[in-house]
Amino acid sequence: MTGTGQPAPDQPPQHAGEGWRVFSSMIAGMVIYGGIGWLIGHWTGISVLFPLGMLFGIVLSLLMIIFKFSRS
Repeated sequence: MTGTGQPAPDQPPQHAGEGWRVFSSMIAGMVIYGGIGWLIGHWTGISVLFPLGMLFGIVLSLLMIIFKFSRS
């Protein structure tokens, strides 16, 4: 930081990676809960659990993102 309150020219902006964090959280939620849904669906023979798990992962990720950014 310089004396004027501006970041030094060699430092990235403070919130430079927030978009990638949101994107990776959405993908991670979809992959993790989709994978859990696929495993349970594979074991039980209920094929609809895979897309339901993916949807649940996206919704849960969105809720966590909204909670995180509304508190800061």
